[in-house]
Amino acid sequence: LIHYLTETAKLQALDDLVAGFQEEYPDVTVNVEAMSMDNYTDVIKLRFSTDEAPDIIFGQPKSYSDLVENGLIKDLSGYDFVSRMTDSSQECVTVDGKQYGVALDQMCNVVFYNKDIFEELGLSIPTTYSEFISTCQALEDAGITACAAGYTDDIGIGANWYTIYYGSKWNQAPDNAQELMDGASFGDYPGYTEALEQWREIMVDYKTIDTARAEQLFATGETGMIIIGTWGLGAILDFNPEGNFGGFTYPSEENADDVYIPVNIDDCWMVSESTDNEEAALAFLEYASRSDVNAEWCGTTAQLSALEGVPTDNLPAAAQDIANEVATKKNAAWASLSTFVGQYSTVYYNVLRDFALDDEMTAEELIQAMDDGFATARK
Repeated sequence: LIHYLTETAKLQALDDLVAGFQEEYPDVTVNVEAMSMDNYTDVIKLRFSTDEAPDIIFGQPKSYSDLVENGLIKDLSGYDFVSRMTDSSQECVTVDGKQYGVALDQMCNVVFYNKDIFEELGLSIPTTYSEFISTCQALEDAGITACAAGYTDDIGIGANWYTIYYGSKWNQAPDNAQELMDGASFGDYPGYTEALEQWREIMVDYKTIDTARAEQLFATGETGMIIIGTWGLGAILDFNPEGNFGGFTYPSEENADDVYIPVNIDDCWMVSESTDNEEAALAFLEYASRSDVNAEWCGTTAQLSALEGVPTDNLPAAAQDIANEVATKKNAAWASLSTFVGQYSTVYYNVLRDFALDDEMTAEELIQAMDDGFATARK
């Protein structure tokens, strides 16, 4: 089994999952290999090309649709454990009408905030972009950094960008990923420019720290907010188990009714078509997707389940806040449609990284770099 998980809570949840599985299946040994997200895709492709593919692969099928289309990922359609996922989660693992993965939890891109700091300063949860900027300014005026961020790894960059763009802005043109890979320009979609300008306005100088350090800064009260996926909450609570935290939808619009919360599956597992251990790999996915096992996973990771009927009583308060947001706000299930794959995905992350690390790079320059990179990828 290969993955790129880094958060302490998720690593603990994976250890617990493997231990529970091996207790039930003592004749099976699970070898777990961790990798950096930064070169994960390239390594996976190399493993397949050298006939050394892992049996179980961490990742979402739509992000690896090139592997799926080349017949390298096993079709899981028809297995009972696949039907345990919610309808939206099943959509997220479906490529060309077939299901290629099992998701354990859902990821929402949100803003977590320190309730004690907000109460002390008399701040309320912002519901529009102007209110959000005013909240940031009030925190700064009080000598508290508004938002934590760590830009030395792609996870931190993605956490900020996916929160800011993949809600309301993405919903303005939900099919744009495929259209861009087919030849459209990023400049054809105003939402990209608007989101980039917001990101630049919010962005602080955290170019020398990683996501873990940003989570620690927020957890210990050095910042009032952190823009991140719900996957980060487990690590935040590890740094401060007694922290009084809440969560809300990033308000990218001036009309609160136009605000969408980005929702996607998060931790997902695929099976190699060429596995020599198919029976054991399928048994692992069946075990991981049991309601009681998944409840433990979500309790440890502080994530919302991707499965039907899993109890949420053990979720921390901030996660409960987000569960309420998902239930009451408009959802942007961006990964249920097309996403960037292969070289397009590489270009996308590389250029976003350039923007995050270069204060002088404009939205127009990013769009040109994206267009140039995508044109090269199409050749």
